[in-house]
Amino acid sequence: MLKIKIRKVKNEDASALAALFPHWDAEITKKRVERAPKSKREARYVAEIEDKVVAHLLVRFGAGWQSHIATFYSLVVHPDYRRKGIATELIKYAIKNMPKHIEIVNAQVQHDNKASLALFSKLGFEVYGRLKDGWKKEGVYKDLILLMKRIR
Repeated sequence: MLKIKIRKVKNEDASALAALFPHWDAEITKKRVERAPKSKREARYVAEIEDKVVAHLLVRFGAGWQSHIATFYSLVVHPDYRRKGIATELIKYAIKNMPKHIEIVNAQVQHDNKASLALFSKLGFEVYGRLKDGWKKEGVYKDLILLMKRIR
């Protein structure tokens, strides 16, 4: 069984995250990682196996009348480490470490990402909607499945 370590992102993780997200520019990745520890509106977590960053999850916290809601973004696991429970542990850790005022966690998953949809369902997330053409890259559109879980 793999020993998975989950922790908040550190500045020195920028190059590992740039490798996980090849479509991110290295400089943009560095800026995103550097602002994370200072931000009250987001948290970034990574999963490590044998001191190697193999997964990432961004959590953004709502404001104003949505201050009780957090949303998961940018959940990615290195292809060599998929289907080993890493994303499950990352999501569980993020939920366990939510600020006390967060009551609901949202996620958006591309409609054809069966693995992620199954994962969120297994973790108790419920589908509450579908955003037609909610994802677009290089002129290709995909629907987003909207999921939520009440944690308090």
